[in-house]
Amino acid sequence: MHISITGDLGSGKSTVAKSLSEILHFPYLSMGLIQRQLGQERGMNTLEFNKFAQEHREIDEYIDQKLRDINDLQTESFILDSRLAWHFVKQSFKVDLMAAGEVAALRVFKDEQRIAEPSAKNLLDKMNDQKERLRIERARFEKHYGVKPSLFRDFDAIVDTSSASVPEVTTLILTLYRHFERQEPFNKWWLSPHRIFPTKNVPPEPVPAGKNTVISPDNNGLTGQTPIHCVLYNKEFFVVKGHQRLSDCLTQHIPFVPVVLLAKNNEPIAAAPVAADFRMDSFDTQWIDRWEKRHGFRFFHYPPATL
Repeated sequence: MHISITGDLGSGKSTVAKSLSEILHFPYLSMGLIQRQLGQERGMNTLEFNKFAQEHREIDEYIDQKLRDINDLQTESFILDSRLAWHFVKQSFKVDLMAAGEVAALRVFKDEQRIAEPSAKNLLDKMNDQKERLRIERARFEKHYGVKPSLFRDFDAIVDTSSASVPEVTTLILTLYRHFERQEPFNKWWLSPHRIFPTKNVPPEPVPAGKNTVISPDNNGLTGQTPIHCVLYNKEFFVVKGHQRLSDCLTQHIPFVPVVLLAKNNEPIAAAPVAADFRMDSFDTQWIDRWEKRHGFRFFHYPPATL
């Protein structure tokens, strides 16, 4: 069974995919590297080449045919580092990696090994560059293939790498992959506890660990323990149920917490308001400072006080 890795720019796709390839001894195939090499041959950086590819359909056809061909291979499994492998390679374990925008931009900004990467004066320029490149890619994929990926529908696992090391991400994906192969149930969403905002006021001092203390992926949502329940609004995650468990993860410096997403934006929560209304009614920016002081960290960024 192939493993297809996609996700945000700077989320660690290539590094994690190579790590998986080394452990599983599956050949590694990177569509992004092919794209960068094609752009370099034309004297273009990645952003310029993405704009070029908008008007030259043969670029995508050349790259995507390599993925289509993998469907005919019956004897070998690949690690696929690709934006669209999840779409073209039907028999694969589909993983989406995400990372906070600030974290992802800093990783790319510091990476001097990336081929044909656009230059940036500072971190903000890099963040804007990555947003523009992602916008162009998504528009191109939707125009050419009618593809508009949904985290809720199109992937087997979503892993947030914002506060995790490569070995930690690799170990989690391998654990989920083995459960997938054996057709065993597993939790789909794994977020950084530093990405999830509280929706109630908390004491300024830590309290003793709760009953659902998280130790490792194998007992962190894979063996019947209850994940944290959240809603998603404008790329921000808010707790509906599970503040104590989230607090335990932060206190113990756990890189991932299993999450069930109840709703996003204007979708209704069962027997409750839509996600947007819950966020507005249940979240107060004044609570963030107490939450951070209690757990000794800072959020990557802060949501606005109003919608």
